[in-house]
Amino acid sequence: MRTLHLLRHAKAAGKAADGTDHARPLAARGIRSAKALAGYLAESNFQLKQVFCSTAQRTRDTWQLVAPALPSVSIGFCDQLYLVDQGNLMEFIRGLPDAADGVMIIGHNPAFHTTARSLARNAASGHAKELAALKVKFPTGALCSLQFNVAYWREVKAGGGILAGFIQPSDLADD
Repeated sequence: MRTLHLLRHAKAAGKAADGTDHARPLAARGIRSAKALAGYLAESNFQLKQVFCSTAQRTRDTWQLVAPALPSVSIGFCDQLYLVDQGNLMEFIRGLPDAADGVMIIGHNPAFHTTARSLARNAASGHAKELAALKVKFPTGALCSLQFNVAYWREVKAGGGILAGFIQPSDLADD
């Protein structure tokens, strides 16, 4: 069993000091929601060994805020995850290290939304409403957890996942 967690970066500010998209930091609302998610992860004893994160400032900031809830996790920053498209994100997922049964990727829409919808065939018991919500929107700061009954990441395919959770910032705190 493999578990993939897609964490869309928290809400970003409209502009970076240098004017580039890559350097956009988190907005105050994003900081609050990422801290709320970290609290949720800590309380739920969330476990994984590997995180891959886009190099954009907003994804790095999101990671910094959730990292305390994920002790002993290995982090890798990947330029290829910055504004990746769905095809390349699927290629990245299929190339994940097989030694890690659970992996989190921190990145961006629209690829996270289209990929999660493509992968999620069904919802685990009690998660039907979350699957319906995921089909509509993948908001900033949301965490989608998908399980795959495969031996190797290279076997992950469209329609092969079961939605095990979809946590949105609105589920955790008032924004």
